[in-house]
Amino acid sequence: MTEPGLRHRLAERWRGSTQLQDNLTAVTTFAVGVVLNLVGLTDVWHDLDVLDGHLAGPTQGWWHSVLLAVGCLAMLGKRRHPMRALGVGAGVVAADAILGGSIAIVLVLFDLLFSAGQFASARARAAVTTVVFVLIGTASVVGGLAIGEFRAAVFIGLQLTTLLFVPLWWSANLRQQRILGVLTAERTAREAVLAERAAVARDLHDVIAAHLSTTAIHSGAALARPPDAEHDRAALRAVRTSSLAALEEMRSMIFLLRADGFPAADATAPGGLDRLPELADAAEAGGLRVDLSMAAVPQVPALVGHAAYRIVREALTNAGKHAPGSQVRVEVAEAADHVTVTVTNTLIRAVDLGHPTLSSGTGLASMRERAALLGGALSAGRDGDHWRVRATLPRHPTVEVPVARPAGGLR
Repeated sequence: MTEPGLRHRLAERWRGSTQLQDNLTAVTTFAVGVVLNLVGLTDVWHDLDVLDGHLAGPTQGWWHSVLLAVGCLAMLGKRRHPMRALGVGAGVVAADAILGGSIAIVLVLFDLLFSAGQFASARARAAVTTVVFVLIGTASVVGGLAIGEFRAAVFIGLQLTTLLFVPLWWSANLRQQRILGVLTAERTAREAVLAERAAVARDLHDVIAAHLSTTAIHSGAALARPPDAEHDRAALRAVRTSSLAALEEMRSMIFLLRADGFPAADATAPGGLDRLPELADAAEAGGLRVDLSMAAVPQVPALVGHAAYRIVREALTNAGKHAPGSQVRVEVAEAADHVTVTVTNTLIRAVDLGHPTLSSGTGLASMRERAALLGGALSAGRDGDHWRVRATLPRHPTVEVPVARPAGGLR
């Protein structure tokens, strides 16, 4: 195994094993404490003039190391039994203070207080905090009165606050940040689910609106003509084809909405550039004369292919509504960094759609938004006696976005 691979494996094991972390922390604390004892950082309370004569005289350093070992053993159970470990640590600190005190045991107390603030229950944390404040206040007052100087009381209070309260405050701050992180992650996950479902719902609206519009146009045309068995049956076939397609699209979308987890970006994209011939056949069945110009299917990401498919379908739907029976040309051209889709239809006289719901006026805005979401552009307008819709879509979208954002699918 290579050195980077071994380092990565060790790091993963370290992050995944709290017991290993606790063991290493206890061993390291003991080793550092022994070194501090050996260099003479013991009998610190005996050396303080403010407490001189009130504690036992200097003792041999090995007693401090024995108490340090007991405190480090208590550190091994700080996660499962934080209050018991803190109780043992408090006893060790008291015994060490009677023997003169040492800097090493301060490290043990700091770690056990921090662990109590991290892993103990809320009730236990409140009790520990209360005891700490009582100890700080009592020691400050008693020490100040014993020495007879207010400065001594302040000095003792500040020292004990650093030793006893700072680890509790630090652990509370980290615990609050952890809770906020969890809440933020949950909120982000919920928002992502809602956004994905909203995108699917908008896409479903576009699909159903296009098919229902086609159905309404065919049925309206059949009703407007004198009874003719052949034309009526053709209209019924077109209506049935559009209705079945709408049901198929709706069923696929419902399956996605009921699926666990997040649908993939291309899961909501049943249409792509490879399905443009199907769109052309469906449009011809609806009365349009469609000429599809596409030498080969461009290899583009699913998001781009889906957006192009939706734009072409909406353009054909609009042509079928506003220029029924017109000549339509669909062109797909590719370049090194983008794909251009153009839908051009001949203009005819204005057509009365018969009902305002058949034209909501949002189709062009919907197509422009589809293109803009991928970093592309769309233009639409009259060009002589033709109506032209041209979309330029990048092969590599500038942002990763859900496909189905625009609302509405009718011009």
